[in-house]
Amino acid sequence: MGTVERTAVAAVAVLFGLVGCGGSGGGRTAAGPEVPEGGSSPEQTVEAFLDAVIAAQASKAAGELTDADRAYERMAAVFGTDEGSIRRSFDADEVHNRMLVLAACLRPASYRIITQPNPDAWRAKQTTVTVDLVRGADTLTLPFRLVLGRGERWFIEQIEISQISC
Repeated sequence: MGTVERTAVAAVAVLFGLVGCGGSGGGRTAAGPEVPEGGSSPEQTVEAFLDAVIAAQASKAAGELTDADRAYERMAAVFGTDEGSIRRSFDADEVHNRMLVLAACLRPASYRIITQPNPDAWRAKQTTVTVDLVRGADTLTLPFRLVLGRGERWFIEQIEISQISC
């Protein structure tokens, strides 16, 4: 990995690693009834997130920026900590920018969840879901760390993206 790629990965890691540290204040507490916070299971949460990433990229490529913005909202709804969505910690513009960068880095054409559901996840209130992410001719295996949060909903707390060049 070259210096530029390492710098981009480090910048993205810092950008998304600070989810639980609070933000610049004024964060949204709800995104409306069409975008509920969190997912009902770890696997469903990852699926919702990656489906929204794919939709965001397709909408952006088609010039449908309003649809892309809605997809970024869906991504943000399931990305957070045990306190809830990232939308609780950062203002709307900050959340939008973080999701835009993350979607641009991931760029999946498709994906497949390769881990089986963890029966101890609910008791442990955390788990990892591993995904094969297809990007062109490449398939990357990425672990998603999830936590059980507000309202017994699951949130993606971290995505190990060190092997991705943005």
